[in-house]
Amino acid sequence: MVKMNVWEATKAADIPNNFKLISSTWAMKKKSNGTFRARVNARGFMQVPGEHFNSDCISSPVTNEATIRVVMVLSVVFGWANQLVDVKGAFLCGNF
Repeated sequence: MVKMNVWEATKAADIPNNFKLISSTWAMKKKSNGTFRARVNARGFMQVPGEHFNSDCISSPVTNEATIRVVMVLSVVFGWANQLVDVKGAFLCGNF
């Protein structure tokens, strides 16, 4: 995570007094090969709309296997060109 620059550490002194931190918890799962998978979960129930996030900018682009198959079939039938796109800022609500 450090190598890919996924997160940034912030000192407590850099956080304004009128802001409240959102705590997190670790979720661990043991894989079948004996190794562990770990992830950090932010406690979203502590978030306040307008303070921790912009309520006008909530999106969750998701898909499932059936949708991908339908799009692939349509692309073959209609001769569409397929292209893979990875949007790194999909959840940041930034201007692209």
